[in-house]
Amino acid sequence: MKNKIDHILKYTGVFGGVQGLVLLMGVVRNKLTTKLLGVVGYGLLGEYTTIVDGIHSSTNCGIGFASVRRASELFESGDKAAIANFVAVVRTWCLWIGIAGAVACIAFSPLLCRIYFEPTWENIAKVACLAPMLLCMAVTIGEASILKGIRRLKRVASITALGAVATLVLTVPIYWLWGIAGIIIAMNVATAAAAAIHLCFTVPLFPWRVSLFSANIMREGWTMVRIGIPFVMAAVAGSIMAIIITAILKRGGGDEVVGLYRQGYILMGTYAGLVFAAFEADYFPRLSSINTDIAQCNELINKQILVSVLLVAPMLIAMIVLMPALIRLLSTDKFLPATAMAVCAVFYPFLRALSMPMSYMALARGDSHIFLLAELVYDVASILLIWVSFSHWGLTGAGIGLSLSAAFDVVLIALAYGYLYKVRLTRSTLRLALAQGLTLGAAMLVCLFTGEVAKYILGTLLLTISAYFSYRVLKRESTVIDRIRRKFHLNKT
Repeated sequence: MKNKIDHILKYTGVFGGVQGLVLLMGVVRNKLTTKLLGVVGYGLLGEYTTIVDGIHSSTNCGIGFASVRRASELFESGDKAAIANFVAVVRTWCLWIGIAGAVACIAFSPLLCRIYFEPTWENIAKVACLAPMLLCMAVTIGEASILKGIRRLKRVASITALGAVATLVLTVPIYWLWGIAGIIIAMNVATAAAAAIHLCFTVPLFPWRVSLFSANIMREGWTMVRIGIPFVMAAVAGSIMAIIITAILKRGGGDEVVGLYRQGYILMGTYAGLVFAAFEADYFPRLSSINTDIAQCNELINKQILVSVLLVAPMLIAMIVLMPALIRLLSTDKFLPATAMAVCAVFYPFLRALSMPMSYMALARGDSHIFLLAELVYDVASILLIWVSFSHWGLTGAGIGLSLSAAFDVVLIALAYGYLYKVRLTRSTLRLALAQGLTLGAAMLVCLFTGEVAKYILGTLLLTISAYFSYRVLKRESTVIDRIRRKFHLNKT
């Protein structure tokens, strides 16, 4: 039992540590980017990113999810020839997917301009110039899925770290030279660098081989892609949701509100998400390998939730107590209006720590249509909750809507997957989630309704309580505390 917790902690630590480096690079890049581009430029960067992510999600055929699952199965079998052939299948399909994404970007650029910008020829050309990113992203996702499937997790971690450094080094000088006019150039350069880094790590393992017009390769890939199509449809729905939410915010407050929302979302959704970094690389392949054993799946799901909650809750309390200082550190004073929004969105990452481990069950079982249905219901609910909250309480309401959407997702996944897959949360998991949730809620209220001095005093007290809850679980469920004590004792003597 303790070994399983230790394993989860190990890879959460490995990928969380790498994400820490990514976070540090992101802090520096975010700070410089917001200074060089301003609030409007930052909002524009967010809109371009949403467009690219939406097209990529719509055209990637679920290759990342489906290929990890299949590569993991082949890795367990130990058939090297089958693995090498599968790598060729993945690479061939990824090239076609990249080409399709690039063509879609160019073809739909007039429509996308009508949604986001003034439909001028200049803006249409700018959106069309995002097309090379789609090809690079398709190559990247294919190479990454190969490494994850064959459990080369150290290489995945190294690539992530190198990618963060490369993005910082390559994009900031472009913003400095050209400002807002350099956004599209910087985005293309960054994605090309990511693809090149991935290839440097995978080609030595599997020499580059593709067969763009091989009927056998296309047939083998179609079996994989067919499983991933509902996953793609779920991603498309998620992208449409992001587009609709962006449009709602833009219509209600313009590019400035979009930029502020993006900053608050990054603080709560991205930076806090470093705890979830190991899910796709380690947790999902392990859950897939035991997907038919309900007892083992429940045990693994509960352990993953325990580790996620005990790590993320104290971090979130620290973040919201220090939120104004974090915003100044990560960007500029111009983004301080996002403070209340980010604080109100604090339950979004916390509740994701509960829902995400459960939601992977449908993917591990290959029931991507179930995953699709759950995502569609969640997306519709999210749009409604954020729209209504934003209409009543402005930008702060958007943060409330994010937290409410995450709460809805937890209830939806727990009920649906509990019925379909017999997913059950143990009492210890529920007790920890309740205790940490109440502590986090108290910290949120303190940050919203008390003065500066009281906020720091009460916030520190609540952070201590949250850390104590996590310490008790670590001591009971893991050998980490004992190892730290022994090491400290040996060093002391």
